[in-house]
Parts: sequence; C-alpha cells; structure tokens
Amino acid sequence: MKCTAITWTIILFALLLLSIAGVSGANELNKSATTSELKVALLDYGPIGDHGWTFEGHAGAAKMAQKLPYVNLSERENAAGPNASQIMREYAENGTELIFCHSGSFGEAIKDVAPKYPNVTFMWCGGSVKLAPNVGTYYERLYQAEYLAGMVAGRMTKTNKIAAVEPIADPQVVMAINAFARGMADVNPQARLIVKWVGSWYDPQKEKQLALGLINEGCDVITHGSDSDATGEAAEKTGTYFLSCGSNTARFFPHVFLTGAVWNWEPIMTDIVEAVHNGTWAAHPGQNWWYGMAESAVELAPFSDLVPAEIRRLVEEKQKAIGRGEMEIFPGMSDQDLRRMHYLEPNVVGELPKLLV
Repeated sequence: MKCTAITWTIILFALLLLSIAGVSGANELNKSATTSELKVALLDYGPIGDHGWTFEGHAGAAKMAQKLPYVNLSERENAAGPNASQIMREYAENGTELIFCHSGSFGEAIKDVAPKYPNVTFMWCGGSVKLAPNVGTYYERLYQAEYLAGMVAGRMTKTNKIAAVEPIADPQVVMAINAFARGMADVNPQARLIVKWVGSWYDPQKEKQLALGLINEGCDVITHGSDSDATGEAAEKTGTYFLSCGSNTARFFPHVFLTGAVWNWEPIMTDIVEAVHNGTWAAHPGQNWWYGMAESAVELAPFSDLVPAEIRRLVEEKQKAIGRGEMEIFPGMSDQDLRRMHYLEPNVVGELPKLLV
C-alpha cells in the first residue's frame, strides 16, 4: 500500500508539471502571435516628392511603423500602372502579410492578384466595393476639411470667382469639390467655383497650365485636388490666394497660402495594421475603414497671417462642430450615397466628365 501511494504521488506530480508546461507553452505561443514581426508594404501611386497625396501616404505609413515596433515596412513609389500586378505578386511571394494599395487606381491589379494569395491582406485606398474576401478598403473624409477651406475661400475672394484644378471625376474628388462649394455658399452665395479637369491624378505641367489660365480669367482664389503642388506654384507666381489639398504647403508658398485640407494617414493605417496583427481584421464591419476629423485623420492646415481673425473664428466654430459630430456636410446622405456621388453643386461652374472605371 505504501509503494502504491508513492507511485500515485509521482504520477500526479508528473501530470502537474505537464499541465504547467502546457499553460506556459500556450502563453508563449500567444505572446509570439502578438509580438512577432509583421511585414507591411505601401504601394504609392506617384513619387513621394509630389508634396501631396503620395507624400502624405508615405508620411502616415512612416509614423505608423514608428509607433508599432513589430512592423517591417517596405514602400514602392510609382507602383500604379501596367506593372502593378507584378509588384503585388512580388511582395506576396516575399512573405508580405499586409499590402496598402494607396490609390483607387490599383483596383484592377488587386482584383487580379488578391484571390491568388488568400493569406495576404490587401487594403485598397478609395475602394468602393469588396473585390475579394482578403481585400479591405480605407479612406478619409477630406471633404470635412474641404468644406472649411471653402468657407475661407468664399470670404477672401473679391471677384467672386474661385478656381479649382481637379484630377479626375472620382466620387471622392467630386465629394471634395461639392463640400468646398457648400462652404463657399454658406458664407458667400454670390461666389462661384470654376472647375477645370486635368484628366489624370498627377501631371504638374498641365496642372500649372490650367491654374494660370483660370487666374487669367479673373479668379483671385485658387485650390486643387490634383496630386502635385503645381497649382500653388502658379498662385505664388501671380500673387493669387491659394488653398492646398492633401498637404500643408505653406512653406513653399508663403506669400499667398491661406490654409488647406490635410491628410493624416497615421491613425487609420495604425488601426488597420493592429487589426491584421491581432487577428481582428475580419471582424471589422465590411473590412472598411473611413476616418475623419473625429479620428484626427483629417485636419485643416494652420491659418496664415493673411486670414483675418473674424474668418478664423467663424471657421473654427464649424470645425469644432464637425469634430464633435454635431454637423454633417451632406445631411441626409448615407456613406453609400457619398461613395456614388456624381453631381456638382449649383455654384460650381464646369462640366462633370464621366468616370472611367
């Protein structure tokens, strides 16, 4: 009986050790899953030096990687176009787990590549449909800041002719134009927004040419939705008030810069990366992220000294209301309606081209 008791004691002790080892092993596996390296790629539409769309995407991804030490970030400039599919395949084959495709122009390439790599997460910036189970979408409500910029333009113009150099009639671009126009109308019903189309996202030479033409037609305030800062160059050259789009370019155009709508991609990229890393990406509604002022993803650039205090106070009040969710730029319209927007406000002068998908 004594021998049997000793034997059972040894067996129970061994089982206890195995149990402890099992719990420890599970904890180590769980710890590894939340601290292991995550390979992330950012595919840019154009050059980082555009001082606009691509630059801000680059800056946001860099801040995200600095905030999340487990991220191994790679980036490819000028990745859109005929080689986009091949570039995506190269990253997927090299073990990249998350690919930010930072332009609506990547849609066809994502559609081609993503189904072949179900273990890779593709995020389509500006996308409006779900292309595959492993594809999500993300964008930011720049139109909120564009409304505020429109208020400034409407109060600063003397000729009531405000110019906009725009890329293509993408719904997000149209949304920004209409928000800017609504901001103008709320402070100056007589002002008109005259729109000219570049026909592409990035063409500095044509952007500058269109800007100079609009200024020669009597526009005394000018903005843009195109990717480069060529419109700002035209404004600085002619002494025309300028509002930037996407990036704060005040340092380049100190004599004419008023303010501008600015992207901040760090918060949304950080949340997406953490969702992928933590295994919660699939649980996010529709795998769609759309952030605005409430999430600090969209900002209004600091006012220059050219903007009177009275205008600043008026705009700042509206900005606070938008950030608190107390004011909508397009009341009565759902997010789905906004993503299909293809009309121009009554105070916009110009034709609306068909959207080439």
